[in-house]
Amino acid sequence: MKKLTLIIFAILISSLFTSAQEFTNFISCKVDGKEYKAEARKLKIPTVGFEYLAIASFQVSPDVQVWIRFYYFSDSLQPGTYPIISEEGLENESKKKADRSKVWVLVDYTEETKGLGHAFHDGESLSGTVTIDKITPSSVEGSFEATLLGVYYKKRAVATMSGSGIRGNLEKKMITKAGGGMLANAGPHDHDNTRKSDETDTIVLSEGRFFVDWSKAEKE
Repeated sequence: MKKLTLIIFAILISSLFTSAQEFTNFISCKVDGKEYKAEARKLKIPTVGFEYLAIASFQVSPDVQVWIRFYYFSDSLQPGTYPIISEEGLENESKKKADRSKVWVLVDYTEETKGLGHAFHDGESLSGTVTIDKITPSSVEGSFEATLLGVYYKKRAVATMSGSGIRGNLEKKMITKAGGGMLANAGPHDHDNTRKSDETDTIVLSEGRFFVDWSKAEKE
């Protein structure tokens, strides 16, 4: 009887955990083969001269985020497959004469590898594709495959000793957990009081899927 009770308890816990991971708005993928899925939302970041659609998923403690950002001109973001480029590639494109039919896509990843923001392993947008299956004025759905440039960030010694970096990281976690989401950051690689090391590698995001509906958020 005791054994049966334990089995039922384990099933209930597993069920609760699974339901907690089911999000209406989400980004999911395999990160170097490891499953990842987290709640996602549209980011409200003002832009001038072009249209900008950014969605990001966030997991807290450890912090893991995936950002997908589309840069385009009015009416050019339609169902279809678009190449992923790097930040440098986007800057180079911005210097050319604007092709109003083009869409530029960045996919980025960040993972907290040491608690309280002491270290991060990030993936900077590099190559791959994003496919938009469906898009409306208040939602987007699709898939992606991305190869990213892996980079590392470590907390600066002064910030560690003073505790200022720890306080800042805790504040961001609280905002994110309370629903502020990625508004706590200006960008996917915005890590306060850190320095970027020379070490690099490759991060692969495979079998990616996303769905975000922001109609309710815009009414609130």
